[in-house]
Amino acid sequence: MKRAGIMMMGLLLPLGQAWSAEATASTGWQMTPFFGYSSSIDFEKSGDVVQPVPLSASLDSLQGQSSGNWGLFISKEVDDPGMVELLYSHQSTRISPDQPDRLTVDMLHFAGALILSDNLMAPYIGAGIGVTRFAAYDSEVTPSMSLALGVLPRLTEHLALRAEVRGYGSLVNDSNQFLCNPDNCVFKVRGELVTQWQANIGLTLRF
Repeated sequence: MKRAGIMMMGLLLPLGQAWSAEATASTGWQMTPFFGYSSSIDFEKSGDVVQPVPLSASLDSLQGQSSGNWGLFISKEVDDPGMVELLYSHQSTRISPDQPDRLTVDMLHFAGALILSDNLMAPYIGAGIGVTRFAAYDSEVTPSMSLALGVLPRLTEHLALRAEVRGYGSLVNDSNQFLCNPDNCVFKVRGELVTQWQANIGLTLRF
């Protein structure tokens, strides 16, 4: 975990412009609304929960199903080839096996992207640190981090596409209650690193 944190901080430092010097008229701000597809999230049951009814004895894990997501980047170009940015992502999905409540996942990260080459596709690597909010029967806010690989091909001086694959890791607390049905609490998530992947595509406005 310490090594991953050092890697993220190293990626967040050398950030800067996403486009070449021909577009110097802009202020260097970007806004990118995006939509995408989120992988499933697997939750393992905490050993502290005592099953009160025989029918729930086999409930050792729950899964937030894969589904669509949407979100927003607000980015600022800096002196080196890349960006510093604020990232928000939202997902609402079903819980499997079926549960009465849905699971919502909201992520807010301070992030950055390092442009690897100023060619047509403008490939980049990114990293972020922030928080994730899981909400079903209750809610839990946990620290989280992300790593990304993407491309940022220009369409015009002020428009570009943005496509990326981003992996998230969220540290869930042992005392969490967000998957604990208050009428019959048979499941608490085991405290661990919960992971998820997203594939996102958006349209970037540069101004």
